[in-house]
Amino acid sequence: MSKIIAIDYGLRRIGLAVGDTRYQIAMPLGIVDGKGNPEADAGNVFTRARGDAGDIDFFLVGLPMNMDGSEGTQARVTREFAKHLSEISGIPVEFQDERLSSFSAGDKFHSHGKDALKKKKSGKPKRIDAVAAAVILESYFSR
Repeated sequence: MSKIIAIDYGLRRIGLAVGDTRYQIAMPLGIVDGKGNPEADAGNVFTRARGDAGDIDFFLVGLPMNMDGSEGTQARVTREFAKHLSEISGIPVEFQDERLSSFSAGDKFHSHGKDALKKKKSGKPKRIDAVAAAVILESYFSR
């Protein structure tokens, strides 16, 4: 059984989810505020993931591909983040195509009667990014 941390990387918010290969269940873990710096973000994600999930067998990073299958600017930044995460943590990193994962996460929120685009009274976004990370992990389990 391998513990996996899935990551929906964004420069402002980074969604995290946890799952394992035995049960193939993905659970949203939370959100890390992005600093807009892939190296700093990698350190913050590793610290949070290790604190919340303990031993991690590998990270699964959503790779934002263009609809035609090519990689754009955000995919390059995501690859840079993943490189730093692997170096900082010493834990392997794999990629999962994340096309439409945010739309799927929004659908999950809406199907439960929640508005994924609104903010809480505190001004912090709801867990949409963590749900998107869980969708990335579910896609991985399905392949």
